[in-house]
Amino acid sequence: MGMILASHSIHSSTTSPVSLSDLLLRYCSQNNIRYAGKRIVVALHLDQHNDYTDGDTLWRSLRTSGVKISPATVYEALNWLENAGFAERRVLDGRKSVFRVRILNKKE
Repeated sequence: MGMILASHSIHSSTTSPVSLSDLLLRYCSQNNIRYAGKRIVVALHLDQHNDYTDGDTLWRSLRTSGVKISPATVYEALNWLENAGFAERRVLDGRKSVFRVRILNKKE
C-alpha cells in the first residue's frame, strides 16, 4: 500500500491522477453513503488550505467564495471527513479543533 496525498491532483506510479472528489465518490459508493455535494465542497476547500484550519475560518472562506452553507454544515462535513479518514483533527489549547486533509492509504 503506497501513500498518496489527498489533493486535487493525486498521482500514482501505476495509475493516472486521482482527484479528492473521485476518492470521496469512490468511498461513498463502496460504503453505500449518499454523495453529498456540500461535503465535497468543504473537502475541496479544506484541501486548498496549506495548514490546519478551524471550521469558522473555513466557513468564512466558503462564504467569501459564494458558497451558501451554514457553520453547522461545515462542522458536520468536517466531522464526517475525519470519521471517514479524509481529514485529521487537532485540538488546540484543549478546546479549539482544527482540521486538514490527511495523507491517505491507497487501496487498489
